[in-house]
Amino acid sequence: MSIDPNSSASIERKTDASGNVFEKAMVAVGSLVTYIAVYAVKSGRKAAVCAVRKLRSDVRPLFAEIKRNFLHGFKKIGLGAMKCADNFSEFNRRFADRMAEVGFGRAIVLQLSDVASAVRNSGKIAVTIVNHAVPVMGIALLIMTVSDKASADYGVTVAYNGQELGVVSEDTVIDEAQKVVADRTDYFDTGSEMYMTAALSIKPLGSADEVIDEQTLAAAIQEQIETQAPVQEEPVQEEDTLNVYSESTEESDDRVRAYMVTVDGEFVGAVEANDEIDEYLNEIKDEYMTDDVVEVSFDKDIEYTYENYVMPSQIVDQEEIIDKFDSLVAEPVYYEVQQGDNPWNIAADNDMSVEDLQDCFITFEGERIDDITSYCPVGATIRLSEEVPYLGVMTTKEVTYDETIDYEVVETEDPDMYKGDSAVDVEGVEGEKTVTANVTYKNGNIVSREVLSEEIVSEPVTEYIRVGTRETRTPVSEGSGGSGDYFWPVDGGYISAYQGDGRGHKGIDIAAPYGTPIYAAESGTVIEAAGGWNGGYGNCVKIQHDDGNITLYGHQSSIAIEYGDYVVKGQLIGYVGSTGDSSGNHLHFEVRSNGTYPNPLDYVSQY
Repeated sequence: MSIDPNSSASIERKTDASGNVFEKAMVAVGSLVTYIAVYAVKSGRKAAVCAVRKLRSDVRPLFAEIKRNFLHGFKKIGLGAMKCADNFSEFNRRFADRMAEVGFGRAIVLQLSDVASAVRNSGKIAVTIVNHAVPVMGIALLIMTVSDKASADYGVTVAYNGQELGVVSEDTVIDEAQKVVADRTDYFDTGSEMYMTAALSIKPLGSADEVIDEQTLAAAIQEQIETQAPVQEEPVQEEDTLNVYSESTEESDDRVRAYMVTVDGEFVGAVEANDEIDEYLNEIKDEYMTDDVVEVSFDKDIEYTYENYVMPSQIVDQEEIIDKFDSLVAEPVYYEVQQGDNPWNIAADNDMSVEDLQDCFITFEGERIDDITSYCPVGATIRLSEEVPYLGVMTTKEVTYDETIDYEVVETEDPDMYKGDSAVDVEGVEGEKTVTANVTYKNGNIVSREVLSEEIVSEPVTEYIRVGTRETRTPVSEGSGGSGDYFWPVDGGYISAYQGDGRGHKGIDIAAPYGTPIYAAESGTVIEAAGGWNGGYGNCVKIQHDDGNITLYGHQSSIAIEYGDYVVKGQLIGYVGSTGDSSGNHLHFEVRSNGTYPNPLDYVSQY
């Protein structure tokens, strides 16, 4: 039986066949879109999860935000894919129904209209995918990039004079390289250092970057020092000043490399070699280096380097430098005591204290005078200053010595005692400690002391004294009264004549202006307050002290106390004058002890 190809059965089979082909095509397209969406979601999810795991501890808030956006986007994409699949199923079902109702041609037209509508819907789904998947993928990419850079190795690029020298692992390598460069300079002091200025930058290390050590960096720095320097077109040469160049020389350049010698930063000469200078300085150190010496150094910073170029005319022999080191800066100064001199005006005229004057080397007729305040004869020679060498030697020794500990003094007032008088109830006792210290000497004199340890041997005992508050007839001096056991009896003044000056002088004469206050040298009772000629003493006061001594104060212009008064140490008793056998205003002061006349300077001292 033949079948008419135009019959309805034949048409339906063709239609079914055509529908199946179109349906498969549409399903394939839908499956491809869905696969792409799922792949994008999986890739974004995988990248996001990887990045979040790396930085979760540092970016927890960001992780939460990524998670929220990811879930929201996945939900949107999933719903869109499901909707797309439902649309394709609906597409197939409606095409079969329409073809049965309106025929193949009309069904095709209607289905194309649905396809156009589906395309529009697919565009919205694509927009949804882009709006959610792309930000997720972008955030994941950012996190992966940051993580990759954070885990990368970095180095420090060193540049000097605009030239990159290399890459080091850390900045401490630069410090070590500077020390290596500084070793090329010889120092003879205890604290000199040399530094370079380099430009530093940080860079991530790549496979082509080589990290160098301090020795390699030092060599590169040295090469730059030797080959680069500022250009000076017309250098100016001044006397005793060196024009230094650090640039490389050419055949036409007459400059040569030499050692530049400086002392305390001041240039003293350039030499071709430094071996003799080095030997000279070490020999000086060796002379002072003994078993008890910890360190030997100089009082000046001596330095010589080999990093400079100079003109040949600027080079001197090493012997010239050594002669300068061996020279004297100042010669010793001497003074011969003249008529009318005394220690106080000699010290004042030479801008020094009496203590400093006593420390000077003083001789008279070949004999040394230890205390010029007690004996200052005309013709005595005083060496006011030592010779000062150009190069002073400093020696440091570890010394152990005993040192006293001052005791505390506690005072209480006693209304039954006169002002200026005092009584000791409990004697103070100094403590003692053993000190170990590094003591530095310069030319034999101590210039510094560094205490290393102290050990208490005995604790000090506090002194308790009573001081008087009872008013005296005349005021009591508030001055120190000198450093002797007795109070210095004049407000200022100076010794114009000493005891035993060849004229039977029993005391000392203290010259001072007319009317200068006179004070009691020690507490006691006034046993004489007489005026007139009085055996040449003029207006004179004698005081009997508790220690059995008597002090005498002669030639006063007027007397401030009376016979029988009790006076305290430092109390006003009269005023300087020139009464009796006197040729000028002064106080004649005597100390009498059991009929003898001891030297008053054994009891009083102005300073």
